[in-house]
Amino acid sequence: MTLECTTEDCQNMTSTYLCTRCVGDLQAWLGKIPVLLEEIGTTIAKLDNVRSAGGGGGGSKPGSAAPINLDALQLAENLRTVGADAKAYAHDERAAGLAWLIQDWVVKAELLVSGPEAEHINHAAIKARVQNIAPPMPTRTLVPWLRTNARITITSMDIRNWVRRGKLRAVEAEPQPTYHPHEVLNAWHDTRATQLANSRES
Repeated sequence: MTLECTTEDCQNMTSTYLCTRCVGDLQAWLGKIPVLLEEIGTTIAKLDNVRSAGGGGGGSKPGSAAPINLDALQLAENLRTVGADAKAYAHDERAAGLAWLIQDWVVKAELLVSGPEAEHINHAAIKARVQNIAPPMPTRTLVPWLRTNARITITSMDIRNWVRRGKLRAVEAEPQPTYHPHEVLNAWHDTRATQLANSRES
């Protein structure tokens, strides 16, 4: 049986509910989970500043530890339910929705673990350099190029989502879509800022 990939706006033909490209994208997200589960344990156990013994008001009782990070705990539980094989998910009729949910969990877990972007990475300078030196590229070339030169990890699914949401436009559509790397960087920064703001509000 041949059908259209169920990922929104993908339209590749496939014998399962996810095409080969979307299976590869999902596997990239799944590959992050084992390391995230190790690191998020530290975030779950992280304590806020507590009162020292004998401090404040003349009391001698040590302060209580702050509650554990419940957001991190819930994300860890969610991630533990995820399987490791993207090809297995491809046979589930809910595959596209599950792939989106897994990506959402991974992104939120990364934000909890890493917090705001490291200050020593000058992303503004990187974007300026990328704009000056990098020509438009197809997704297959662009994804590893950004990983090496801009120190960010994205997938072709991210790029398709940004196109669908109007955050990104292809420079050329044929024979395959190409994108300016600096415009992809702009979409990535905009998305990360929104996700970080949402995580602080929740």
